[in-house]
Amino acid sequence: MNMEVKMKALTLLIILLVCLNLTALSNTSSINRVPKITNQFSNKLSFIERNKPYTKNICTNYAIKPGEKLSVYNVNGSIKFIGWNKNYIKITAIKRTYHNCNYLNDIHMTLNTLNGLNIRTVSTSKDCRARIDYVINVPKDTLFGEVYSKEKIKFKNLPNDIMNNILVLSNR
Repeated sequence: MNMEVKMKALTLLIILLVCLNLTALSNTSSINRVPKITNQFSNKLSFIERNKPYTKNICTNYAIKPGEKLSVYNVNGSIKFIGWNKNYIKITAIKRTYHNCNYLNDIHMTLNTLNGLNIRTVSTSKDCRARIDYVINVPKDTLFGEVYSKEKIKFKNLPNDIMNNILVLSNR
């Protein structure tokens, strides 16, 4: 037998076996299998969605005047203050949501400059874990007003006399 004929016969045999296998698979009940696969897949998506947040970083600067106080009210999220040798405040706000990236638009950082600089987090998000974590670089001689957060509040590279005059309202 010619080698070309043998290859054609082998190819036809493989095609026949694949067709038989597909026919056998189509005759089995797949009604019970599909929901399990779908449920497992959707559960994995939910798991990923819950544990890996959608994020958006916002960065802004504020030239603080001598005697002005900095106050921060952050219901959900941490606050980290870092002292530095510049004469302005740099605010980095990291917005996080876990269910839907569109919820990033429902959590806001508001700045009020009537009596110093007041930073407040406002959330209308349906995601109960939506939050803003702040990293705030401040001049080392900054005066602090009230600082509120249910999460961690950290201070780094600030003089002790400044640290002793900070009114921390809550820190769980």
